[in-house]
Amino acid sequence: MTKINQNNQLKSLRRQIDAVDRRIVREIKNRLNIASLIGKEKKHLDLPIINTARELEVISRVEKGFFQSIFKLIIQESRKVQI
Repeated sequence: MTKINQNNQLKSLRRQIDAVDRRIVREIKNRLNIASLIGKEKKHLDLPIINTARELEVISRVEKGFFQSIFKLIIQESRKVQI
């Protein structure tokens, strides 16, 4: 493969990564919007924002390590939008 073909291949792969990144951001925004609605419902029902059992349930559904770390961050942000 020539340098030009390798460069084109690299650009193509990077465009694919960019598209995945846009989808990830879109879905996280969607999740945070839903979390905001959940926060309103919790207030209406006089429930606490933090539900440790539910958070552990969500985290337990994903692979350990990296993905659990990501979900912990997402849950932290979800708490913020529920306040």
